Amino acid sequence: MGFAMIFSFGPSMLVEQGWSGAAAGSTISIVLWLAALSVPLGGFLADRTRRGEVILVTGCIAFALLTLLLSRSGTVLPVVIALGILCGLPAGPIMSLPARVLEQKTRPIGMGIFYTVFYAGMLAGPAIGGKLSTTVGSASAALDFGAAMLLACPAVLWFFRRMVAGHHWERADIRRA
Repeated sequence: MGFAMIFSFGPSMLVEQGWSGAAAGSTISIVLWLAALSVPLGGFLADRTRRGEVILVTGCIAFALLTLLLSRSGTVLPVVIALGILCGLPAGPIMSLPARVLEQKTRPIGMGIFYTVFYAGMLAGPAIGGKLSTTVGSASAALDFGAAMLLACPAVLWFFRRMVAGHHWERADIRRA
């Protein structure tokens, strides 16, 4: 959702700060152009270092902090460039989580559920962000919401790991019985 907030509300936020619509849209598009490079880089780094969860957590936290900084800083271009470079790093490790825990026979339905929830969130996020922006009177509220969702990722990862650890323990007990 944090990624969706940048494109859904970043240009509006810059227009609120006095930018032209064309300049705001062009500037925010830099994030997408650089993300096209940082997403595979994040996957490569996760595979190479075998530290995918560290990349996921640090990437989400850095992305969140830069998102908060975007609406509060007068130096937009360096923040946008940093966002583009860092925002894609956690994507590969996030997308690999279901495949790491699903068994072969349940993988198709599990991945279907994962992507359904993922895309539902990508649709719901901007709607929630829009409501918040309307209520607060600034597009910055949507960016703050996106940052909050990014900061929730490490907690969700922790819960996911606990749930998976419990599941493997239960399966081990069943096999022993």
